[in-house]
Amino acid sequence: MNTVNYENITEAREKICKIVAPTPSTHSNYLSQATGKNIHLKLENQNISGSFKIRGAANALLSTPKKELSKGIIAASAGNHAQGVGIVAEKIGAHATIFMPARTPIIKVEATKSLGAEVVLVGKVFDDAFQAAKKHQKQHGGVFIHPYADPHVINGQGTIGLELAEQVQDLGTVIVPIGGGGLISGIACALKHINPAIQIIGVQSSAFPAMKMSFESGKHVKQQPITTIADGIAVKTVHEFNLSLIRQYVDKIVTVEENEIAAAIMLLMERSHLLAEGAGAVSIAALLNIHKELDGSKPISCIISGSNIDVNLLYRVMMKGLLSSGRLSRLRFTLEDTPGAMASLLKIISKTGANINEIHHDRTFASAHYSDVQVDAVLETSSTDHRDQLCQALRDQGISFVVVN
Repeated sequence: MNTVNYENITEAREKICKIVAPTPSTHSNYLSQATGKNIHLKLENQNISGSFKIRGAANALLSTPKKELSKGIIAASAGNHAQGVGIVAEKIGAHATIFMPARTPIIKVEATKSLGAEVVLVGKVFDDAFQAAKKHQKQHGGVFIHPYADPHVINGQGTIGLELAEQVQDLGTVIVPIGGGGLISGIACALKHINPAIQIIGVQSSAFPAMKMSFESGKHVKQQPITTIADGIAVKTVHEFNLSLIRQYVDKIVTVEENEIAAAIMLLMERSHLLAEGAGAVSIAALLNIHKELDGSKPISCIISGSNIDVNLLYRVMMKGLLSSGRLSRLRFTLEDTPGAMASLLKIISKTGANINEIHHDRTFASAHYSDVQVDAVLETSSTDHRDQLCQALRDQGISFVVVN
């Protein structure tokens, strides 16, 4: 039976090299300055599938006899594993049936279908899709490719660790997203073999912390599903195989909140010109939380694990990010309904350098007095300080308003 070890990870690298090219590791000037540490980003979001998952899928499928593959490939995925399996299946001429949660981002569903895979949407979360996939395999046969609890898959993900060791000299700490745990298991196994002193830190969304809780308590923890923007790591059930590897190789697991994940997505777009999905950005959210605790004498690498984010979700993340950073605000004014009142308001806004994004003037449906008018204005400012300056200027002129973000 194939096991997870350095030798098999090295073999996996040779096996998948014709399908999966090495991904770059870049130094982040902004994050290095912000944290006072030497920060590098391992860009798994630049894989041909948009995530690291193609590594494990390629190694698992290329390690399976063709006779077995001819019976069909079955997988369950929150999206990224599906695309990895789909790409490799198309290249080797095999049919794949992928079970995905009903609320999987459209970009992941359509990308999987475009590869010729059959997609079945079922359940609310990954665990529901997993059970449906296993039932299908039992009824119809075929090769099941587990997204994280398969030695071939984990050895494939471990090739990231081999690349990191070559790309970042004297590596000190690696921060890795955790869903089911296949990614961190492979990376940690490879790096701890190369240098046991390298610190491996896992990150989970606070909405799905089952691995962290199991890791710390020594007991299997199962949780009820909660909505998260980090859908790629929304796994509620811990697998013993991954848990045992994580206990062996991983030093620590932390969690991050939804607003911290959203802020990390925004930061990567604005400061590093990188697109990351929620699961791909949790390493940055964790870094910003714990950087003061980390050894700054050696480089720190954050795994940006994927970029497959739904455009509608990205838009909402951007809007929330603008609100939280003080660059977009909605103010509700109560003005006397007299000529010139609106002009005076606009003059104050203009003088402060704020920009009007949207404005709504309501005499009829608002709760203002008969002699007043309610005005809602969506305003663009450069920062929270700029927004505060605008608000103070309005107060100084006796303008009545409330912030309704």
